[in-house]
Amino acid sequence: MMRQWRPIVTKPKLIAAAVLALILPLLSCAPSHRPAGTLPTAQPQPRVDASGLERRIHKLINRERQKHGLDQLAWNDVLSRVARGHSKDMAKRNYFSHDSPEGHDFTYRYRSEGYACALRTGMTIHGGAENIFQNNLYDSVTKVNGKAYYDWNTEEQIAETTVRGWMDSPGHRKNILTPHWRTEGIGVHIGPAEKIYITQNFC
Repeated sequence: MMRQWRPIVTKPKLIAAAVLALILPLLSCAPSHRPAGTLPTAQPQPRVDASGLERRIHKLINRERQKHGLDQLAWNDVLSRVARGHSKDMAKRNYFSHDSPEGHDFTYRYRSEGYACALRTGMTIHGGAENIFQNNLYDSVTKVNGKAYYDWNTEEQIAETTVRGWMDSPGHRKNILTPHWRTEGIGVHIGPAEKIYITQNFC
Protein backbone atom coordinates (compact mmCIF):
# COMPACT_ATOMS: atom_id res chain seq x y z
CA MET A 1 0.00 0.00 0.00
CA MET A 2 1.35 3.43 -0.93
CA ARG A 3 1.92 5.72 2.04
CA GLN A 4 0.18 9.03 1.79
CA TRP A 5 1.89 12.14 3.00
CA ARG A 6 0.77 15.61 3.78
CA PRO A 7 3.37 18.35 4.04
CA ILE A 8 3.25 20.66 7.03
CA VAL A 9 5.18 23.83 6.29
CA THR A 10 6.29 25.99 9.19
CA LYS A 11 7.76 29.38 8.36
CA PRO A 12 9.81 31.27 10.95
CA LYS A 13 9.26 34.98 11.42
CA LEU A 14 11.56 37.50 9.83
CA ILE A 15 11.38 40.67 11.91
CA ALA A 16 13.34 43.83 12.50
CA ALA A 17 13.25 47.12 14.35
CA ALA A 18 14.99 50.44 13.88
CA VAL A 19 16.24 52.62 16.68
CA LEU A 20 13.48 54.38 18.62
CA ALA A 21 10.88 52.66 16.42
CA LEU A 22 8.30 50.06 17.29
CA ILE A 23 9.07 46.47 16.38
CA LEU A 24 7.84 46.05 12.84
CA PRO A 25 6.89 42.78 11.16
CA LEU A 26 8.61 43.06 7.81
CA LEU A 27 8.87 40.21 5.37
CA SER A 28 7.16 36.89 5.19
CA CYS A 29 9.83 34.32 4.47
CA ALA A 30 10.27 33.27 0.89
CA PRO A 31 8.33 30.13 -0.01
CA SER A 32 10.11 26.95 -0.89
CA HIS A 33 11.01 26.66 -4.59
CA ARG A 34 10.08 22.97 -4.63
CA PRO A 35 7.24 22.23 -7.12
CA ALA A 36 3.87 21.59 -5.47
CA GLY A 37 3.11 17.94 -4.83
CA THR A 38 6.71 16.73 -4.98
CA LEU A 39 8.46 15.03 -2.09
CA PRO A 40 11.15 17.10 -0.37
CA THR A 41 14.73 15.91 -0.23
CA ALA A 42 17.04 16.14 2.76
CA GLN A 43 19.57 18.94 2.33
CA PRO A 44 22.73 19.33 4.42
CA GLN A 45 22.73 22.38 6.66
CA PRO A 46 25.16 25.02 5.33
CA ARG A 47 27.79 26.25 7.74
CA VAL A 48 26.97 29.72 9.04
CA ASP A 49 29.78 31.47 10.89
CA ALA A 50 28.70 34.44 13.03
CA SER A 51 31.83 36.50 12.38
CA GLY A 52 31.71 35.73 8.67
CA LEU A 53 28.06 36.78 8.54
CA GLU A 54 28.92 40.04 10.30
CA ARG A 55 31.49 40.88 7.64
CA ARG A 56 29.12 39.95 4.81
CA ILE A 57 26.45 42.27 6.20
CA HIS A 58 29.01 45.06 6.65
CA LYS A 59 30.08 44.70 3.02
CA LEU A 60 26.47 44.85 1.79
CA ILE A 61 25.76 47.91 3.94
CA ASN A 62 28.67 49.75 2.33
CA ARG A 63 27.45 48.67 -1.09
CA GLU A 64 24.10 50.33 -0.35
CA ARG A 65 25.80 53.51 0.83
CA GLN A 66 27.98 53.56 -2.28
CA LYS A 67 24.87 53.30 -4.48
CA HIS A 68 23.65 56.53 -2.88
CA GLY A 69 26.95 58.39 -3.18
CA LEU A 70 27.80 58.10 0.52
CA ASP A 71 31.13 57.40 2.17
CA GLN A 72 31.69 53.83 3.26
CA LEU A 73 31.56 53.00 6.94
CA ALA A 74 34.70 51.77 8.66
CA TRP A 75 34.49 48.60 10.76
CA ASN A 76 34.49 49.47 14.46
CA ASP A 77 35.62 46.71 16.83
CA VAL A 78 34.14 48.35 19.92
CA LEU A 79 30.73 48.87 18.32
CA SER A 80 30.84 45.28 17.07
CA ARG A 81 31.44 44.11 20.63
CA VAL A 82 28.51 46.22 21.82
CA ALA A 83 26.32 44.82 19.04
CA ARG A 84 27.32 41.20 19.73
CA GLY A 85 26.55 41.63 23.40
CA HIS A 86 23.05 42.90 22.66
CA SER A 87 22.35 40.15 20.11
CA LYS A 88 23.47 37.51 22.59
CA ASP A 89 21.40 39.01 25.38
CA MET A 90 18.25 39.06 23.22
CA ALA A 91 18.79 35.41 22.31
CA LYS A 92 19.59 34.31 25.85
CA ARG A 93 16.64 36.10 27.48
CA ASN A 94 14.21 35.68 24.58
CA TYR A 95 13.28 39.28 23.78
CA PHE A 96 13.55 41.49 20.70
CA SER A 97 13.92 45.17 21.49
CA HIS A 98 16.38 48.04 21.59
CA ASP A 99 15.76 48.22 25.32
CA SER A 100 16.88 45.41 27.60
CA PRO A 101 14.38 44.10 30.17
CA GLU A 102 16.01 46.57 32.59
CA GLY A 103 15.25 49.44 30.20
CA HIS A 104 18.83 49.99 29.00
CA ASP A 105 19.15 51.26 25.42
CA PHE A 106 22.13 51.37 23.05
CA THR A 107 23.51 54.55 24.64
CA TYR A 108 23.85 52.68 27.93
CA ARG A 109 25.63 49.85 26.14
CA TYR A 110 28.01 52.32 24.48
CA ARG A 111 28.88 53.83 27.87
CA SER A 112 29.33 50.38 29.42
CA GLU A 113 32.10 49.72 26.88
CA GLY A 114 33.64 53.12 27.56
CA TYR A 115 32.67 54.32 24.10
CA ALA A 116 31.49 57.88 23.43
CA CYS A 117 29.82 58.86 20.16
CA ALA A 118 29.45 62.58 19.56
CA LEU A 119 29.33 63.62 15.90
CA ARG A 120 28.51 67.26 15.30
CA THR A 121 26.62 68.52 12.25
CA GLY A 122 25.86 72.21 12.56
CA MET A 123 24.24 72.76 15.95
CA THR A 124 23.35 69.10 16.41
CA ILE A 125 25.40 66.42 18.15
CA HIS A 126 24.58 62.84 17.14
CA GLY A 127 25.09 60.11 19.71
CA GLY A 128 24.75 57.07 17.46
CA ALA A 129 21.98 54.77 16.28
CA GLU A 130 20.98 51.14 16.23
CA ASN A 131 19.19 48.66 13.96
CA ILE A 132 18.19 45.18 15.05
CA PHE A 133 16.97 42.18 13.07
CA GLN A 134 15.90 38.61 13.66
CA ASN A 135 16.58 36.23 10.81
CA ASN A 136 16.58 32.42 10.60
CA LEU A 137 18.83 29.57 9.55
CA TYR A 138 15.99 28.20 7.41
CA ASP A 139 13.03 29.56 5.46
CA SER A 140 10.67 26.66 6.03
CA VAL A 141 10.41 23.13 7.36
CA THR A 142 8.22 20.47 5.77
CA LYS A 143 7.23 17.39 7.80
CA VAL A 144 6.52 14.18 5.93
CA ASN A 145 5.64 11.05 7.92
CA GLY A 146 7.18 12.61 11.00
CA LYS A 147 10.47 13.54 9.34
CA ALA A 148 11.47 17.19 9.04
CA TYR A 149 12.98 18.60 5.82
CA TYR A 150 14.54 22.04 6.15
CA ASP A 151 14.87 24.71 3.47
CA TRP A 152 18.20 25.97 4.79
CA ASN A 153 19.61 29.43 4.12
CA THR A 154 23.24 30.01 3.22
CA GLU A 155 25.36 32.63 4.95
CA GLU A 156 25.10 34.80 1.83
CA GLN A 157 21.28 34.50 1.72
CA ILE A 158 20.99 35.46 5.38
CA ALA A 159 23.16 38.54 4.85
CA GLU A 160 21.18 39.57 1.76
CA THR A 161 17.72 39.17 3.34
CA THR A 162 18.87 41.06 6.44
CA VAL A 163 20.11 44.08 4.50
CA ARG A 164 17.15 43.95 2.11
CA GLY A 165 14.78 43.90 5.08
CA TRP A 166 16.47 46.93 6.59
CA MET A 167 16.51 48.81 3.29
CA ASP A 168 12.79 48.12 2.75
CA SER A 169 11.95 49.67 6.14
CA PRO A 170 12.04 53.50 6.34
CA GLY A 171 13.55 53.68 9.83
CA HIS A 172 16.34 51.20 9.12
CA ARG A 173 17.03 52.69 5.72
CA LYS A 174 17.37 56.15 7.23
CA ASN A 175 19.96 54.92 9.72
CA ILE A 176 21.95 53.11 7.02
CA LEU A 177 21.92 56.09 4.65
CA THR A 178 22.61 58.78 7.26
CA PRO A 179 25.53 60.73 5.75
CA HIS A 180 27.32 61.70 8.96
CA TRP A 181 27.97 58.20 10.29
CA ARG A 182 31.61 57.20 9.95
CA THR A 183 31.79 53.74 11.53
CA GLU A 184 29.58 50.77 12.33
CA GLY A 185 29.65 47.53 14.25
CA ILE A 186 27.69 44.40 13.39
CA GLY A 187 27.00 41.76 16.03
CA VAL A 188 25.51 38.34 15.23
CA HIS A 189 24.43 35.62 17.63
CA ILE A 190 22.82 32.34 16.60
CA GLY A 191 20.33 31.45 19.30
CA PRO A 192 17.89 28.66 20.07
CA ALA A 193 15.44 27.36 17.46
CA GLU A 194 17.77 28.39 14.61
CA LYS A 195 17.03 32.10 15.21
CA ILE A 196 19.72 34.60 14.28
CA TYR A 197 19.84 37.87 16.22
CA ILE A 198 21.60 40.75 14.46
CA THR A 199 22.45 44.17 15.88
CA GLN A 200 23.94 47.07 13.94
CA ASN A 201 25.40 50.08 15.80
CA PHE A 202 26.49 53.36 14.23
CA CYS A 203 28.65 56.33 15.07
